[in-house]
Amino acid sequence: MTKPGLLNRQLALLRAKGLSWAIRNTLPKLIFQVIALPVALVARLFGIRFLPVATQRIGHLALELDCYCKEQALGLHPRYLAFVCAPRDLVANQHLLEYWRPFVSLVQSRVLVWLLKPFSNHLILRFDVHGYTMALDQAAKYPALQRKWDGRPPLLKLSKEDKERGRRVLTELGVPQDAWFVCVHNREMGYSPTDEHWHSYRNSDIDSYALAMKAIVQTGGWCIRVGDPTMKKMTPLKNVIDYAHHERRCDWMDVFLFASCRFFLGNTSGPFLVASIFGVPVAVANIIPLGVSLPFGRNDIGIPKLLRSKSENRLLTFKEIFSSELSTARFSSQYSSLGIEIIDNSPEEIAALVTEQLERTSGNAIYTETDEELQRRFKSLMDARHYTFGSESRVGREFLRRYAYLLPPA
Repeated sequence: MTKPGLLNRQLALLRAKGLSWAIRNTLPKLIFQVIALPVALVARLFGIRFLPVATQRIGHLALELDCYCKEQALGLHPRYLAFVCAPRDLVANQHLLEYWRPFVSLVQSRVLVWLLKPFSNHLILRFDVHGYTMALDQAAKYPALQRKWDGRPPLLKLSKEDKERGRRVLTELGVPQDAWFVCVHNREMGYSPTDEHWHSYRNSDIDSYALAMKAIVQTGGWCIRVGDPTMKKMTPLKNVIDYAHHERRCDWMDVFLFASCRFFLGNTSGPFLVASIFGVPVAVANIIPLGVSLPFGRNDIGIPKLLRSKSENRLLTFKEIFSSELSTARFSSQYSSLGIEIIDNSPEEIAALVTEQLERTSGNAIYTETDEELQRRFKSLMDARHYTFGSESRVGREFLRRYAYLLPPA
């Protein structure tokens, strides 16, 4: 039986590409499905499954495998002999992939990938992992899975070797041995230029995170700006390292930083998910669309971008957004065609989010009855159509206080 998430993706592709494209691309695959059926049936009897993980995207590499392995550990699906076809030039972070080797079988040889790829897409051998992260117009599986996993340690634990050599590199960068740090990440246009025209609405400016980084430094911490060399260089700040442009940047150091920080300050982009699967709390700013307005874990907090109607020159209420297609809009063109201006979080809003997460990780965050009521009013607008529906994370305290007028009356 075709899963709803897979069917939605197939229909979306059909609408985007057209019927002739669908026939040209589908017919050869259907013929192979029939020819290879005997071999596929034997492989299925031996418990073999292929996981079509999007290894070239670090968020998918982290979350899809984390979900699959946690479901297996919880007994939510049988224990399969799972294979992941991951040629090295299509892996976002090889070192992170190695952390999954105890849980799944990795196929990285170009020849073997070429031989197995047709079988990896066979309907009776393919275990659909995309519902964990690529759910369209429906809740992703991860928030519900995180609730079931609550109280258990994360599957991945940083190795002793990575801890030791990571600390040595931090010392080289000027970070004292006993210092704590926060990773900071913002998505920019250089990350994926081939599809930037679709996803530019998710971008933000690193300068808007400067006030938040100053708040971290004033509390005694350091900031490590992570990312890649295509990103805008930062204005130098005390105790802030622009690691994205540093010569020591590499796969294993990325993993060390993401897994070792006090918390991860990010946005709607994959790197914060790496921190999350290692059990590190996250604070996510500039979340969009609104249906993704919550991170995934109980220790996480986030704040969304706001939307302004150009024709009416006003901010849309959260109810207006949640009850419209804007709550699940995944392409920049959808916002422009509807006459919507996207408002990034201000430096003050991001700094307030960081202050709250600093309090939470210190164990001294205070929430009033009014704060809890604002959380309830916001979450009551979400339903099963929305990606992070059911998440136990929170919307930033000061953000909800400031924009309480955009919520329905109590």
